[in-house]
Amino acid sequence: MPVRKVLSLLFVFILTLSLPSFVVADDYTLPGSISGGMTYNNIGLLGEIMVNLNVTLVNTAPYPKFIVVNPRYDFKVLRGNGTEYLYNNRTPNGDIVGHVSWEALYRSVNYLIGFWIAPYETVVVNFRINSNASYVVPLLDYKDSCGGLGRITQLTYNDGNLTSMVINNKGNLQDLVCGSVYPQLINRPIFLSLRTMFPLLDKDIEVLGYRGKVTFRITNVPNHYNRDKVFHVFFAVAQPVIFLGAKTYDYYPNYTMTYHQYISEFIWKYRGLQPPKRENVSVSLPQNDLFKLTNSLLSGVKVGATPKVERKPYKGPDFPVWIIFMGDQVNLTYSVSWNNNSGR
Repeated sequence: MPVRKVLSLLFVFILTLSLPSFVVADDYTLPGSISGGMTYNNIGLLGEIMVNLNVTLVNTAPYPKFIVVNPRYDFKVLRGNGTEYLYNNRTPNGDIVGHVSWEALYRSVNYLIGFWIAPYETVVVNFRINSNASYVVPLLDYKDSCGGLGRITQLTYNDGNLTSMVINNKGNLQDLVCGSVYPQLINRPIFLSLRTMFPLLDKDIEVLGYRGKVTFRITNVPNHYNRDKVFHVFFAVAQPVIFLGAKTYDYYPNYTMTYHQYISEFIWKYRGLQPPKRENVSVSLPQNDLFKLTNSLLSGVKVGATPKVERKPYKGPDFPVWIIFMGDQVNLTYSVSWNNNSGR
């Protein structure tokens, strides 16, 4: 049996092997970041969002309008030869660099990047955030009940092979174990409405609809970028972007449950606990003859009986949740659509 395989059977806190000087070593701290400034959390997870939307706009005015775009999105005007566009790339230091077509520059106004809409013209524009300039989702750290005890905080790989690691062993004598792992929710959804996506002050520009696809990519960084794929992760994620008022469908893979099911049932049962029961609070009034409640004012004018109001707990918007156990990488996708028949 190779020496490395024998050593891998031993429980060690710091393991170091002698390797030739030409071997490339990669160090990962948990949490940390990779090339491009993309950060991952304390269980090695990097979250990225990619968006692809086709938006239909109409100019109802008798004169042309220039629409300024957010350059964080790639865009392409789907008319003519499709020569009006911008696309982005992420550089190794994390900057987003855009590339604009000459046609888009030639038609720019006041040094602003965008596109023209002719009088009474309807135009479709494709807006994208691609994988080469993905939007990084800030994933929450996994919070354990052990205060970080037993957690791996640093890994070293040589030519893709795991050669050393650092484990937090600052514990006390009486604790043999200190907790169990359960799938914590590690992200918060971003809520988008039509008004936030298209804050047009010009009433002559109307949004007729949009349709597209969202991809949520989650990567276990040390496993994904190395040959030794020994680490697995167990967690929960929510739908990363929620389009308020739009239709969302074609989830792949299908989500495990809704957020309300997750917080009210699943997470309690998984940990072997009973969810708290909501008890009705009764208030008893003192019985005396000083102030008797009547349906009359002091002046003697009668008033109607106070209507009973049924109080229901606020649930907030519900959304899908996925329970995930993985070693390398997973893509969660779903489609979205909206048209002006749905209303603003």
